[in-house]
Amino acid sequence: MAQYTLIGIGEILWDEFPGSKQLGGAPANFAFHASGLGASGLVISSIGDDQRGREIEILLEKSGVSSLLYRDPDHPTGRVSVKTDEKGMVDYLIHEDSAWDFLFFGPSFSDVARQADAVCFGTLAQRNQISGKTIIKFIRETRKNCLKIFDINLRQHYYSKEVILELLDLADVVKLNQEELDIVIPMFLSGGEETDYLEELILMFGLDLIVLTKGKEGSRIFADRNNDSFHKPNSIQIVDSVGAGDSFTAAVALGLLKGFSLEKINRTASSVASYVCSKKGATPIIPEEIISSMK
Repeated sequence: MAQYTLIGIGEILWDEFPGSKQLGGAPANFAFHASGLGASGLVISSIGDDQRGREIEILLEKSGVSSLLYRDPDHPTGRVSVKTDEKGMVDYLIHEDSAWDFLFFGPSFSDVARQADAVCFGTLAQRNQISGKTIIKFIRETRKNCLKIFDINLRQHYYSKEVILELLDLADVVKLNQEELDIVIPMFLSGGEETDYLEELILMFGLDLIVLTKGKEGSRIFADRNNDSFHKPNSIQIVDSVGAGDSFTAAVALGLLKGFSLEKINRTASSVASYVCSKKGATPIIPEEIISSMK
């Protein structure tokens, strides 16, 4: 059976919790979970020439996640200070001038782009023009049938209408949560119900579908009014929600490539994300009983 290549391009960093740290960065989390679910996951980013960067390389190798990492001698490996409240909700402080802000288009990037079956990207790595231009060029060099997933992933003040518009024009699939939908909709639309918004965004930007996560309230995968899946997961004890959305996106990407129904994709992705929420950090190992549902 052919193995799909799923690529996350953008930030890779350490999520630093009080007393511990975990691998982080939405594109890195996406690639990590794609690998865990049976695909060939690859992360493209930049790390510092420092101890934190070397620790990332070792962790990825041990986890079986492929990587194309530029080692930046002038900027440190990325860090995010993470705080969680008693309900598992997360607050991030993303440190600036990190190595992943300075990702240059490498000599092998074009060849790698043409191998991708799916590529996931977001707004955060657009905060510096160097990485931003590299990511956009990479996406444009993928094959026409490569699944291009825009995980909007709004963080702090690192986004704008112009950035979101440019990335929407590149995307086949858009993934966002309820809070992000409430920010994005007024940028482009006015009035209407949620279904109207989703339908108009799909028509406006030529999307295949929109993935909308609502935390404990469930998730919706919408292609049109006749192909619309809603799933509400069982209640779980949340440790933290870091990386849950990224694991959901990885499961959606793999399910789409395998031709699963939206209902099956939604149900499986929800199981993956719920498990991630039940553990600390963005990249726990997914149990075999969940992985088997992707086969």
